[in-house]
Amino acid sequence: MEKLARYLNAEETSEEIRHLADQLGVTEFAQVRNLEYVSSPYELYPLAPRVAPPLERIVAFAVDMDGTSTTTEPLALHALEYMVRRFTGRMDPATWPGLDEQLDHPYVIGNSNFRHTEFLVTRYRDQLDYAALRQAFIEAVCWTLANVRDAQRVRDVTRNAQACGLGDLPDERGFREVTQSGTVSADNVGQLVAPFVRRFERAFRCDHSGVLVSAALDIYYARYHAILQLIERGEGGRLSRELLGQSGQRLVEPMPGYGVFLALIKGWLGNETDGPYELLRGELLAHPQLGYTPAELDAYGPRFARLAARFRRQPAKLALVTASIRYEAEVVMPEVVRLVAQRVRNWPISAARKDQITAHLEDYHAVFDAFVNASDACEHRLKPHHDLYSLALCQMSVPKSEYRFCVGLEDTEPGIIALRAAGVGCAVALPNRDTSHQDYSAATIVIRGGLPELILVHNLLLPEEVTR
Repeated sequence: MEKLARYLNAEETSEEIRHLADQLGVTEFAQVRNLEYVSSPYELYPLAPRVAPPLERIVAFAVDMDGTSTTTEPLALHALEYMVRRFTGRMDPATWPGLDEQLDHPYVIGNSNFRHTEFLVTRYRDQLDYAALRQAFIEAVCWTLANVRDAQRVRDVTRNAQACGLGDLPDERGFREVTQSGTVSADNVGQLVAPFVRRFERAFRCDHSGVLVSAALDIYYARYHAILQLIERGEGGRLSRELLGQSGQRLVEPMPGYGVFLALIKGWLGNETDGPYELLRGELLAHPQLGYTPAELDAYGPRFARLAARFRRQPAKLALVTASIRYEAEVVMPEVVRLVAQRVRNWPISAARKDQITAHLEDYHAVFDAFVNASDACEHRLKPHHDLYSLALCQMSVPKSEYRFCVGLEDTEPGIIALRAAGVGCAVALPNRDTSHQDYSAATIVIRGGLPELILVHNLLLPEEVTR
């Protein structure tokens, strides 16, 4: 039996890497930087050989959440920007315009929240306002202990308070009475913690960058989770107008084409494909920059019907994979699936077919064959490390011999690298507005028109003859 670990000197290591590349047919590697507290500065991963479309068949899809399945990327960016505003004390946009699309966005989308925060703390550390950080952190501790149901998040914020010299704060009688009062909200938490900010002013400290990053991350989570709670209460439309300046759009929505994608690969469409085809066609025509004409798209209708028939005979497995923690995923995805079901009611298909599809969507967990989030792995093993996607492939019971028949869908460079490091050679980049400046060199194919273009124009990466 082969040993789980084997000592190698430098020469043996070089030879082993060459042997591994030959054995796996690998010509590309990824160097993934570790977090600061990990001794080794980076990991080196062989990337699965690219499996270019068309694929002979597809057994499973592994799909990212934020920016690929859902529209939540702007919400996460808002919470990160809010975090920087709080620890620098620059709440007024006139003082600081906010995160830069060119200089900030490529580094704060697609990795773990810790990595995003680490980048922003490093970038804006020279503008740190210590008093503003202290105020915001104590607010975050109070709001989290008062409102958050996720046990891991509560443990983390308590541990971070200890690291910041505030270990006595959570158990201080008056503070505990506040957190247990049931009255703490994002609107009043600043006023409620004012006495404790003064009382613990001298105790608060951030001795090194790791503690500072953790404190800033708690500020991010408190903002993000406060908004998620309001979304759960049905206030998403108002928040979208207030936070993002967008009316008529929810903070959490399925990405264009997501509902049709689910129904298609699961074989739920039956032979009623004309209506869903028109929905996809309409999405592509609504974006003239993609360059598709009505006549060009008209030719794809019969092929789409054959594609639906193929998945009706052999549905594909589906994994939802996200670097968001479990609490976030279990707020966002039920809302996404609920909205998909709601919109199916307006699809131009028969009432009986609508009933069948919405019945499949009643339990959002049942939609997915694997549901993997950041809480399933350690912070230092999230994207661009392969762990989340490796877990997804395991949960779907896909053998390694079938990885070449799996398709990964991602909107970010770290996600694409994670897919290929996990053994998925067909890693599809679906850029959106917030990720369009990322480097997709590791992607097998880049599709700017999202799921509608992937399905209609690229036949979901299957060849014509397979769908006949």
